[in-house]
Amino acid sequence: MNTRQTSSPTLSTTRPTLPVTGEDLPPVGAARRSLAAFAAVMTLPYLVLKIAWLSGSRVGLQDPEFGHDTGLTVLNSLTMGLDVVALVLAGIFFFRRGIRAPLWLVLPPMWIGAGLLGQILVTMPVNLVWQAVSPAQPTTGEVPPIAGWVYGMVYAGFSGLGIGLLGAFAIYAWQRWGRRPVPAPGRAARAALRTAAVLAVLTAAVQLVLADVPLINRVIDLVISGVLAAALLALTREGRRVAAIVVAFAGTGALVAWGTYLTVVLLLPNDLVGQTSVDWATVGTSLLRAAAGFVGAGALALRLRGR
Repeated sequence: MNTRQTSSPTLSTTRPTLPVTGEDLPPVGAARRSLAAFAAVMTLPYLVLKIAWLSGSRVGLQDPEFGHDTGLTVLNSLTMGLDVVALVLAGIFFFRRGIRAPLWLVLPPMWIGAGLLGQILVTMPVNLVWQAVSPAQPTTGEVPPIAGWVYGMVYAGFSGLGIGLLGAFAIYAWQRWGRRPVPAPGRAARAALRTAAVLAVLTAAVQLVLADVPLINRVIDLVISGVLAAALLALTREGRRVAAIVVAFAGTGALVAWGTYLTVVLLLPNDLVGQTSVDWATVGTSLLRAAAGFVGAGALALRLRGR
């Protein structure tokens, strides 16, 4: 009897692993690559300024007593870290293999980035018009601690970064997830979306009454929360609702990012705020807005999972 065993391909339980090549990935395209490169360039002025300040340079600082405290050093380190993250994201969107980047490296930082940069892009024209039509404040003769050109350079860089990074991410996200079907919302998702919409508007209304921040900022936050609430309610209905998903993604990120930022700035003693006591009303409203943003993000995730 022949005892020799022969292998049969029909009995094989394993499949050969093929190497991933560049041909398996969608092309980056000129638009995505140009926007990503522009975003990378726009991170550099802010990054250079933060490195200079953390290294002891006084460039752009007019008050010799300003900027030596530990709190401001911590804030400069944190904001410089955010700029580095933006630079990494620009690299992911620039290269072809960035489409295979893990979700944790792309979605959470872009969620916060869309909130921070998106709100700057939306509100900067409003703030410029408000400053132009509002009555001029009487001069006090005091020299501001930070030179005016610093604010101009920083916010011009933020605007450019927002255009480049958000534009590149929009193309990247469509290439990676845009053709996937969006499931219909289940009962739990609808309830979560309605709850998140109410919380977004309610917390903005509380901030409008209690927070000690400029009135124009509180009104803008209320409008943003209203638009976010409308997007969340739109997602309770069936359909792809791409625009509503985009608004909910950026809007919840804005609530979390700006609410958290203002909370940290107010709780951490620093020369930028210069207050001797904590404004607990403003801290409380900022925390409420951040919490509403997290609830909205959870509702959005539940909606995208479907029934």
